[in-house]
Amino acid sequence: MIMIRKSGISALFLIATLLSVYAAGENTGEKKPVGIDFFTKVKGISNIEEKDGNIFFIVSQIKEEGGSIRDLYQLIDGKPVRLTSSGNVSDYFFEEGGNGIIFRNVRDEKDREKIKKGEQLTVFQKLSTGYQEAEEWLRLPFAAGQIEWIGKDRFFYTSSYSHHFELLLRESDGNRQEALKKKEENKGYRIFDELPFWSNGRGDVSGQRTHLYYYDKGKSTLLSDTFETVSSLKLSPDKKTLVYTSRKYYGKAPQSNHLVTLNAETLEKKEHPLFKEASYGGFHFLNDDELFLTINRSIEHDKSENAGFYRLHLRSGNISEIYDGAIYSSSGGSFTFDKDGARYLSTVVDRTHLLHLAYKDAKVTFLTKGDISVQNYLPYKDGFLLIATTGQQGEEIYFLDRKGGLSPLTSINTQLFAEHNVVEPVEITFTNREGRELNGYVLPPAGYEKGKKYPAILDIHGGPKSVYKASFFHEMQYWANQGYAVFFTNPTGSDGRGAEFADIRGKIGTIDYDDLMDFTDAVLKQTDFIDKERLGVTGGSYGGVMTNWIIGHTDHFKAAASQRSISSWQTFSNTSDIGHSFTYTYFGTDVWKNSELLWDRSPLKYADKVKTPTLFLHSDEDYRCWLEGGLQMYYALQYFEVPTRMIIFKGENHELSRSGKPQNRIKRLDEITKWFDKYLKAE
Repeated sequence: MIMIRKSGISALFLIATLLSVYAAGENTGEKKPVGIDFFTKVKGISNIEEKDGNIFFIVSQIKEEGGSIRDLYQLIDGKPVRLTSSGNVSDYFFEEGGNGIIFRNVRDEKDREKIKKGEQLTVFQKLSTGYQEAEEWLRLPFAAGQIEWIGKDRFFYTSSYSHHFELLLRESDGNRQEALKKKEENKGYRIFDELPFWSNGRGDVSGQRTHLYYYDKGKSTLLSDTFETVSSLKLSPDKKTLVYTSRKYYGKAPQSNHLVTLNAETLEKKEHPLFKEASYGGFHFLNDDELFLTINRSIEHDKSENAGFYRLHLRSGNISEIYDGAIYSSSGGSFTFDKDGARYLSTVVDRTHLLHLAYKDAKVTFLTKGDISVQNYLPYKDGFLLIATTGQQGEEIYFLDRKGGLSPLTSINTQLFAEHNVVEPVEITFTNREGRELNGYVLPPAGYEKGKKYPAILDIHGGPKSVYKASFFHEMQYWANQGYAVFFTNPTGSDGRGAEFADIRGKIGTIDYDDLMDFTDAVLKQTDFIDKERLGVTGGSYGGVMTNWIIGHTDHFKAAASQRSISSWQTFSNTSDIGHSFTYTYFGTDVWKNSELLWDRSPLKYADKVKTPTLFLHSDEDYRCWLEGGLQMYYALQYFEVPTRMIIFKGENHELSRSGKPQNRIKRLDEITKWFDKYLKAE
């Protein structure tokens, strides 16, 4: 059974959508095409907070040289008003007992130079009533990470620690400048003495830890062990109990962590061994002595599963499961509570909704519905403030009333999207070989002519426990504006359909591959504008794995672009920063116990069957899918005389397509597009 339908858009936004979203097959007039640099013009919204009825948030935009400009805004008379101008506001909070807004910001150029040279410093600025020029509020002689405030002069904080640098400091008799000089002299080599030895986006992490400290009137006290790393600090409402997670490892990183509480007065610690093997995620105080927390017990249960929701009474140690996490998936953060239950964000199929979970019977109720994906939310008046996207639009702030009505409060990205030729996706549903109905989407070529056939690109997401949402996705819209149809789906193993659907342990390259091929067949059957002889395939990370796998198992695609890929699970398991844990999670084994399974599921094994011209893109600091993955597959295809090309981005990592330098992101997309043009558009 195969059906096709247009994706739904709520009536409230129909007028705005008609103005800004291109309906397939219509003349778009003077609208601009979605260009290769469109992503640099889109603004992000985050960190929404409310105080005394006033709404605050951070707006960010990508800078040409990389990174982003981030400033604090307030919504005044329906318009966003910028309160800061430094461009580097990462977080903020409201001064207790006062009217100020506190945020981190090193403004002095001399201070910035000191930090560049390795000195440790954290500076907070304060915006007072009226929000004029900010003034320095607090200066700390260390680099503070997460902070839980008891008061301005008493708080807990985390800070990074390097065992290797500590040795240099000892050799220098505590002289930090001398130790920094020795560190600079040692740049000619790298030292690894534990797992993980590197981490994507962080570089070398052998010997690196995150320590917990207590600051009291100018004095800092170390509270964690040398080989311990802590995270997820949370202080109770009465500020008497700190809760956090801890990992201790000597050589090999553990798969689980520990839940720890600390008396804020005596600094006495207590570990809570609730389960034999568990990973504790987000937690929130329901009251001074009770926690709501998420716990993943995959290791204990020896299977892949979502985290469950639990309630823990700290004094008695009694713990009860509220919800087993079997359906949908939790975002892992942004929990709020009412007297009946918890509110949280969850990916449901291909959108992110705000849900309510009842304590009494674990009943899940949708608070948002329809064509919306929520990034963040906040209880406000008799409803909620949402940072969300609707249809194919950019992020905006909305008000959700108690009846589910949605009203836009901002139009930060509205004009940009209205001016451009944004294509509306067509939804396709199909039944896979397991008898489950799945869905996916097709973006028609912008301004396509009826009766004409166009090349098409299958785009595969990463993960595998990830999801392509029915939202605006730049590279797909760019290709649609370049005359391609683009189609995408969430095969078995993806997020949003529950733990059972996402569990493909030992099945990578089987049922997920079948889903992708069946979806491709459904797209070809139900559309009349795609040339089945001019199909391309691409994807990154897990999508790169599947691209490599597909070209070794079918000649259906005439060109491929494999991004940050894996070609051999055997080598991946011993080179990636998450190699051994990921391999166990998705295969339930390692190279010594069942190397045959890992090799059978490795695309490299089937490289001698490949006939598809393939472009490989990788980054030399990608420690998630290490460079060898792309190189091995590239080498094999060159050996078997298959047209191929390899591009390695210097100084970039696994996040190239999402947060890499703008010029490199543009180069990446341009190279992929030109590769498809060469093999799919050539006469």
